[in-house]
Amino acid sequence: MGGNNDTVKLRVPPVAATGLGLLGLLLLAAPALGASKTARPRGVNARTGRATPPFAQLVKAHKKSDRAALERLAARFGVARLAEGARGTDRAVAEASLAAIPLARGGVVLAGVVADRLDPREPAVAEEAARALGALLDGDAPGEMADWEVPVDVVARACSGLRALASNREAAEPARLAALDALAAAQVTCPVLGELGVLVHDPAPAVRRSAALLLPAGDAHAQAALREGLADPDPSVSAACVASVCRGAEPRTKRAPAAEALVEQATGAARALVAAPSTRAEDAVEMLSCVAAAGTPADRALLEKLRAGAASPVRDRAALLLAGGKPE
Repeated sequence: MGGNNDTVKLRVPPVAATGLGLLGLLLLAAPALGASKTARPRGVNARTGRATPPFAQLVKAHKKSDRAALERLAARFGVARLAEGARGTDRAVAEASLAAIPLARGGVVLAGVVADRLDPREPAVAEEAARALGALLDGDAPGEMADWEVPVDVVARACSGLRALASNREAAEPARLAALDALAAAQVTCPVLGELGVLVHDPAPAVRRSAALLLPAGDAHAQAALREGLADPDPSVSAACVASVCRGAEPRTKRAPAAEALVEQATGAARALVAAPSTRAEDAVEMLSCVAAAGTPADRALLEKLRAGAASPVRDRAALLLAGGKPE
């Protein structure tokens, strides 16, 4: 040492150097490790933070027609994952997801996703999609769609898709009937067009009947179809046409000559059908409006007879009309 000016060199043992190197690597990796800890695990609902159940549970609830289970699962899945299921290629998952969408909070935002599944080449999926749209676009839909800012063009596409499915003679009958039921439920959102009157000539009696009940009697195209439908060889179809014409009929209402002639024709049929055992109660209830609107002594006597009958919706409506009430 003394006067030696050589620089003193510190030697770090190899083991210590290795430890320092590992420590440095760990420090560099710390942010990444922290990020991985905070990342949302797959299968967790981003909104609720709860684990999302597998689609198999949704399929099981759908197959069992367990609405309560579907409601619970719809809340846990959320609209994003239900959209994923509805778009998928697994038909069982798609059907279950479509059934759950109307039960999910904000499900109406998926109206476009549901409308995309109205493909007649997949009958069961199309049928479920039609049912879902009927629930999404029902009488409460306008306010809900405004709340969730559903684009107008999406709603128009959904309505157009339902009309197209209902009118497609190549499509499976259950899917077509589901589309007609959806249009009936969504009349506020999807106005029924008189052009659907062509369905009164459809080969399938069930389709003819559903279309007849749906047609607006005030539309010129619909009136022409209903007039022909009054002579349909299937009693359930002709009765539906009578019921559709009579729906909401009131005395002393001014009508165009063609419309007045149609109401008179329907009233004559209603008098014969309203008390017939084979007439469905829902049709007879509508027919009573024609009978009450005619207001002849014979018509009043018919209403009195029905009011004195056994408890039924027909008796209740007859009593209401005799008391001066209007059909709902």
